[in-house]
Amino acid sequence: MKRFAAFAGMLAMTMTIAVAQDSNVKLNDHLTVPQWVNPAVAGELTGRLILPSTDGSSETIADATIVLTDASGKTLRSKSNEEGDFTFTGVAPGVYALSARADGAFACCAMHVVSNDMASSEMYPKTAEIAAAGIDYSIIKSSIIRYLPPAGKDSLTSIANADLKGISSQVVGENLFRVAQSNGGMKGRIHMAGAEGRSLTDAGLLNIFLIHDGETVDRVVSNRDGSFEFADVEPGEYSILAIGLSGLGMAGFELVDEATANAETALLNNNGETFVGFGHNNDACCCCCPQFSMQVAPLPMAIEACNEVVIGESIVVEETIVEDGMIVDDGFGTAVDAFGNPVDAFGNPIGGGGFAGGGGSYGGGFGGGGGGGFGGGLGGIASLAGLGIIAASLDDDDNDNVFPPQPASPIVP
Repeated sequence: MKRFAAFAGMLAMTMTIAVAQDSNVKLNDHLTVPQWVNPAVAGELTGRLILPSTDGSSETIADATIVLTDASGKTLRSKSNEEGDFTFTGVAPGVYALSARADGAFACCAMHVVSNDMASSEMYPKTAEIAAAGIDYSIIKSSIIRYLPPAGKDSLTSIANADLKGISSQVVGENLFRVAQSNGGMKGRIHMAGAEGRSLTDAGLLNIFLIHDGETVDRVVSNRDGSFEFADVEPGEYSILAIGLSGLGMAGFELVDEATANAETALLNNNGETFVGFGHNNDACCCCCPQFSMQVAPLPMAIEACNEVVIGESIVVEETIVEDGMIVDDGFGTAVDAFGNPVDAFGNPIGGGGFAGGGGSYGGGFGGGGGGGFGGGLGGIASLAGLGIIAASLDDDDNDNVFPPQPASPIVP
């Protein structure tokens, strides 16, 4: 295993997802909602930050910094108390990027805030519970967020057209952070932030890292439907880091031996999937989710939420893996085709520019341009040779500015 800090030299590998699942572990309908909340008080978001442990237990995380960022780049901050509770004020309905950090803990995900005047909002919980990854922040801060590519309109996520009743079966349920093994390994699925009608958008071709005790156990790339699978994973406490074109997410969970998963208390979900719970299990039953699933925080909102200072570095390419015509290189970043051209989450070619690159609400975002909430952006992407690296320097500095890196030198003949 390689240390998590060595992401710049790691390789993300594609793999084919097996659809078979142990018949003793049924899909259950207990879905997580750290990411969909109808606040009890209008304009106020409350929640709790926890660290999952074994046997369905958890511990609260005190004195953590929690950051919430909206689509305009506006950032709110809060601190968790001794019970892990936190409160944000001035929170309007919409999609946010949320990050949380403390000594030995980090989390990042999309957060969706609905209001009482939205149809079926009464089906949603009043508070959020966020399950952090058990990893030191000093390791996260030096990790590489690579090539942050243009993402086009799909990154501008929204819940304006969401059918809250229709998607409630996918995103509302008891707070469970336990995931059952699947054939001795684990399965997962990543979604983009927001919702359209009754659907969540799949986040394909993301780099997925499985972390255990501060070390990278395995890494894969999600399929176009957002699904992924890790083989031969022992029960225990783990974290998932998902990063790429569609966004950034990190959360902790417990992987439970499939032999001990309580199939009798599980119910079939109409959509055949569920979310990993980001909360604590009050009655410590053996109920588990059949797969890890979350909605990643959208870019560039996730960068602002993580309170990053962006710097430029050179790309060091150790090796490139080509599989099914797709190249994934050096651990982080978007996928590219066999010719080195970046492609989106659906395998379509993408060019320079992106994230409202003309000085719109994202102020050029990651595609150049200027003005707006997210500053001058990170420049266009033409090919693998021109892709740059963004090093996340995350500390207690309250400076929220995002600075563009220098482009990397060409390395492909």
